[in-house]
Amino acid sequence: MNLPDTSSAKPLYKQLEEALKAAILSGEYQPGQQIPTENDLSASWQVSRVTVRKALDALTRENFLTRVSGKGTFVSGEKFQRSMTGIMSFSELCRSQGRRPGSRTIKSVFEACDEDIRSKLNIPDGEKAVVIERIRYADDVPVSLETVWFPPSFAALLNEDLNSHSLYDTLREKHGLWFTHSSKTIELVYASFEVAHYLGVASRYPLISIKSEMIDNKGEMSCISHQLIVGDKLRFTV
Repeated sequence: MNLPDTSSAKPLYKQLEEALKAAILSGEYQPGQQIPTENDLSASWQVSRVTVRKALDALTRENFLTRVSGKGTFVSGEKFQRSMTGIMSFSELCRSQGRRPGSRTIKSVFEACDEDIRSKLNIPDGEKAVVIERIRYADDVPVSLETVWFPPSFAALLNEDLNSHSLYDTLREKHGLWFTHSSKTIELVYASFEVAHYLGVASRYPLISIKSEMIDNKGEMSCISHQLIVGDKLRFTV
């Protein structure tokens, strides 16, 4: 970045703000990368720390930067926007924003489930649920860990290649089933060691937990899902 133009009518902090923004948009600073400290920027730009702080504050308000107390200032990751009304698959969400969806299945099994899930999915005593657990990617970046439960009548899903195909599309195209609405429970949780490993974040990293009970086109609750989402990768609208 060039030194500020002291003869310009544009304030110094604004010049620094625009220079940092240009560096972010050009890829000089990548999402998640830490930018130089206030002291370093002050020295390299030959301006006061007050000027630097005003520029960083402006970029933080615009969501270009994220300031972490005691650690520094980082380039914000681009956020996906997801509506909490209606139903949209992760693959549809990615494609709608020009991103490439991806999945890696880490579990596809018959498995015992807790009594709440058993009751809501009408799973008879002694039978197991169909459980599918996947890491969801956007442009090869892990965004979410998703676990879904189905009644045992959905056993055919265990033979599907869900690394390459959308679960929602598979249900619609092969089984004539789609979801019409859902109820959601949302809370803030912290990544366990295992979840952190899958999502490429630090242990105890804050995640958004979304538990959804899905009603299908036959009026039945045929799926319960639980998503653990990297919070700085998704923005919600209501």
